[in-house]
Amino acid sequence: MILNNNLELKRNPFSKRSSEQELEFLEDIFYEPNYYKTLTNDLSTGDSRFIIGQRGHGKTSIINKLVEDLEKETDLFVVMIDRFDSIPIKTNETAFLILILKTLVTKLSVFLQKNKQLLKSLNQVDKEKLAFFIRLFFSSMSREEFDNIYNNIHKVKTKNRLIKFFNKWGLIPANTITSTAISISSNFVKQSLGLDKIDSPNVYKEYFGTIKEINFDKIDIKSQDCSKENLKKMLDEVLKIIKKLNFKSTIVLFDKIDEYQELNQDIEKIGTFTSELLTDTELLLNANLAIGFSLWSELRSELSGTVRFDKFGFIDVRWKSKDLKPLIDKRINYFSLDGKKVLDDLFPDENDRNELIRLANKSPRDLISLLGSIYQEQANNNQNMSYFDDHSISSGMVSFCSNYDYDSLYPWKAGRNKEIKAMINRILAVKLNRFTSKDLTRAFNQNNSQSEGQIKLMKSYKLIREDDILGPNSTKVYEVIDPKVEFLVRRLIPKIE
Repeated sequence: MILNNNLELKRNPFSKRSSEQELEFLEDIFYEPNYYKTLTNDLSTGDSRFIIGQRGHGKTSIINKLVEDLEKETDLFVVMIDRFDSIPIKTNETAFLILILKTLVTKLSVFLQKNKQLLKSLNQVDKEKLAFFIRLFFSSMSREEFDNIYNNIHKVKTKNRLIKFFNKWGLIPANTITSTAISISSNFVKQSLGLDKIDSPNVYKEYFGTIKEINFDKIDIKSQDCSKENLKKMLDEVLKIIKKLNFKSTIVLFDKIDEYQELNQDIEKIGTFTSELLTDTELLLNANLAIGFSLWSELRSELSGTVRFDKFGFIDVRWKSKDLKPLIDKRINYFSLDGKKVLDDLFPDENDRNELIRLANKSPRDLISLLGSIYQEQANNNQNMSYFDDHSISSGMVSFCSNYDYDSLYPWKAGRNKEIKAMINRILAVKLNRFTSKDLTRAFNQNNSQSEGQIKLMKSYKLIREDDILGPNSTKVYEVIDPKVEFLVRRLIPKIE
């Protein structure tokens, strides 16, 4: 509190480093990049787009802001998918289609709870299909999960309405309705929408062939043998129903598809995991559906031989260094007591500000993390300043660069050991930001072929590059290009853990 008061801040602006933690004030701190309006317009007019960017460059922030802004347009039906636990790593397009259908049908069902009058827009066949799709794809959820979707759709409380419904049907005593353990099922939704009396044998036959002895109240997608073609037909029908409810277009946004834990950041596995879905031209060109994929930039080259990035268009969300200052100024504005503080107030020395931007290396997340390290140093050592002092800035920068999660920055490929920290420590041991293979050989008393192999690995991790100008005796010279490593060399840090 002492430090915040002296810095004239409401609280630490740099404590939250992920978009998920900032949803409540995302609107206030979001700095709109140049491409954002184009991306919003493309998706809202029904065009699928690939959103390409490196780790920490704000892809999730952009997706969350897209959801927020696109949902303001009342004629757009928007869903986001960022959980992939049900998807196998290979041969998975059918599973992806089921996930899309579940997400759309679940939100559509909750939407209709708020807008029952729109059911009049549907004819009897539409209602039969809707009842069937709800039975097949609606994802059972807790009362709390239901409320979250319900309230976000219309921003109103649901408690009284739900109590009336439960009392009317005599399902659950009203005094227990507040329990979040209550499961909202497809039967509940169908009853609430007045679709529970509708049998759908003809709909079943349309997608699954001959009807045998079947209990329509108990079927679900897990119990059915569904082909990709029939899933696409069902998706088309769901999209048509959504359109009949006065929506111009349906938008499905995928985020964190390359962060799925089972893939272990393996770029080849991520490519395999996404390739079936991303190469389905028919799905991506569906006139009633726009899909936005948030993808790691390294995937573009991995999938370039199979995915038509040129045909469907992509937006490169990588930031420029010049954009980082206005981006962080907006955040500091929001957290300052008078709403006017900017980076210059906290870092009066222009050289310090330039070093901050350089070390962040075009990554908003890294800039916030770096500022968080400096804030922590000052909180521990000197809370009585109205700006960050030299010692806190220096110590914070060293801490940020030394403890940086280098492993997560670069994609891992099968057959290649994750040796990035070992390579950084070799560079630190050489103590030069421009060196030759002989410098590496001398530092470790090893043969030159070992040094050449290590240099090749350093280059693959983008830690160094080969200089265009040769050194004495036509010797190749390598320059450290990762600004964090270059900083550690200048500070004579011997190694990182």
